[in-house]
Amino acid sequence: MVIVDIQGIIRDTKTEWFPEATSHGFSKNKAHTMRLQALARLLNYAYHHGVGIVLFEDLDRIKKHRYTRSKTANRKITRFPKRKLLQHGIVMAMKYGFRVYLVNPAYTSKIGEKLGKELGLDRHTSSAYILALKYLGVAEKPLSTSNNRRSHNLFTY
Repeated sequence: MVIVDIQGIIRDTKTEWFPEATSHGFSKNKAHTMRLQALARLLNYAYHHGVGIVLFEDLDRIKKHRYTRSKTANRKITRFPKRKLLQHGIVMAMKYGFRVYLVNPAYTSKIGEKLGKELGLDRHTSSAYILALKYLGVAEKPLSTSNNRRSHNLFTY
């Protein structure tokens, strides 16, 4: 997660890791619960840091699962329920009163890897930052500012 101000400056980052959720023999229900709890913690953190807008990747714009030669990677790809997590995240974000937008995630991972090295961030955090910059238009059309504190920060996941 990255919290960015209206000018695109990173104000805070937070990451939740749960590698055991895709391990062999780990319960699907337990993994699902773990992911939802992590998402809830991130949204709660964002709420308490003055975030007003939440961005998620628009999963309808990306291709289906890509399989590799690695059995471990293929298992991780198939066991991660992106759409279900996205739907739940949107509902949770709206309960907090956030405005929710879906952003095209094209090339965010590739750009994020390069930028992450420069900024000292992991590739997931830097990809979230790229999503925020895409949303902001990177000087194409800045968001309108208002007096409401919650509209000055946005959160990307």
